[in-house]
Amino acid sequence: MILLDPVNSITSIEFYRKVAVQTLGRTFLYLAYLGVLFSIVFTVFLKTHVWPSLQETFQWLETSVPAITFSKGRMSTPTDEKVTVRHPRVSEVAVVIDTLRVEPVTAQVLNEEKATAYLTGGALYVLQPGGKVEAYDFSKVPTAETRVFDAKFYRELARSLRLILYPLGFAAAFAVFMAWKLVASLFYSLIALIVNGVAEAGLEFVPLFNLSVYAQTLVIAIQCILLLVPAQVPQLTLLCAVATTIYLWLAIKKLSPPPPQPAA
Repeated sequence: MILLDPVNSITSIEFYRKVAVQTLGRTFLYLAYLGVLFSIVFTVFLKTHVWPSLQETFQWLETSVPAITFSKGRMSTPTDEKVTVRHPRVSEVAVVIDTLRVEPVTAQVLNEEKATAYLTGGALYVLQPGGKVEAYDFSKVPTAETRVFDAKFYRELARSLRLILYPLGFAAAFAVFMAWKLVASLFYSLIALIVNGVAEAGLEFVPLFNLSVYAQTLVIAIQCILLLVPAQVPQLTLLCAVATTIYLWLAIKKLSPPPPQPAA
């Protein structure tokens, strides 16, 4: 039963005898099953660790940013006074709103204001990595509608984002997981070929590929745990490679033919 394969893959080297002789189709099905489990954990991670920060940011936008009206290619606020809006947790994230300014904004101006963006009546200036300033000219926006960015807008935006965040996160996590682990499985298949030669097991590539997929189960379980309980593990990549290689070594040794017995 494939539902119990992750447990058996971690706890039983004898189980790898069954893995070695199964079809590639079942191995890919198992990998997809792990992908679903990983994606579920990632979705929980989004809910518990990412969404609260996003929600806090939207609440900050609601209460701190003045209502901004976009009409006829220009931005304006009720008072048009210059204000600096700074994120309460990430002080490096700050936006200067000065809709009466007509002069272009340079990197020097943004550095003096200790801001990452500057909104004028006619453009938005964003400081890029490396000190380059990217300008977005509002006069080139092809719309004649008047739009208001106020507290109601940010609440609706947060509600819409929450509706798509989890399904989009699940789908993205599954796609990345499948591509990532397929490449990793091919890599570990090469290691399995080396172990197979050293152990003189005489296994073909397909059984070795099957073993390489299942041998990663413990590592995937650890990666899921680290998503839910964020922690810094020194040399994690190296430890994962070592753990997977040990499983491959034990599994291939288990499948190796017994050494010939000396003649009586």
